[in-house]
Amino acid sequence: MKKIALLSSLCTFSLWADVYATFESQAYREASLGMNASGIVKNVSVQNGDHVKKGSLLLQLDSTEEQLSLQMAKADLEAISKEAAFLSDQYARYEKSAQVFDKNTLGKLKAELDAKRAQLERTRLSVAYSEQKLSKMRLSAPFAGSISEKNIEMGDMVSSMGGTPLFKLISDQTKLLIQYDSKFASQVKVGDRFCTSIDGKSTGKCTKIIKIYPTINTKNRQMTAEADGSGLRPGTFGDGMIMAK
Repeated sequence: MKKIALLSSLCTFSLWADVYATFESQAYREASLGMNASGIVKNVSVQNGDHVKKGSLLLQLDSTEEQLSLQMAKADLEAISKEAAFLSDQYARYEKSAQVFDKNTLGKLKAELDAKRAQLERTRLSVAYSEQKLSKMRLSAPFAGSISEKNIEMGDMVSSMGGTPLFKLISDQTKLLIQYDSKFASQVKVGDRFCTSIDGKSTGKCTKIIKIYPTINTKNRQMTAEADGSGLRPGTFGDGMIMAK
């Protein structure tokens, strides 16, 4: 009976023991950034390690040609808008005096007005296209974060065909990827606390597990969980204990 009681006590302790785990901190979001246009770099606004806000300008290509194309398209739009307005007023006046003009004259005027309106719409599309083309000459940050890699300098030639990313951007928020032995799969739960250590020294900080990945790594039989990594730089390694409930 004593042996059974002792064995039961050990099993209970084992079920509720803390679980050793290792961790690596990663950015929640990472992006390799390039251009959708080709050209010569006119300006680079950031350096490696700089923090940027969402929408911050990172790089600008020489856009002299694109700006001229947009100005010409806008000038055409203004001129054609005036011509269309004139024809529209003229047709409205003739239509009110339809009994004075034969149907052929009104028909020709209506056809001319329709053609001018179609030309006006094409010109509007041309302006929109020129604006879009000009916008592609600028590269902006898709989210707030830090520049972790920079591979471009002023005067360099950029191709829209891809290749080496111009910048790598990592988000401000970090996550911990926690690995532990799969034999504790049924013990570790979402909501359990994970207390971290770095270089064998406790950080004095604990965080809650927010996600447990469903698969087991077949190479090392490890499970992976995820927790918030606020305060730790991406790439930080360490270990710690999962306080299983």
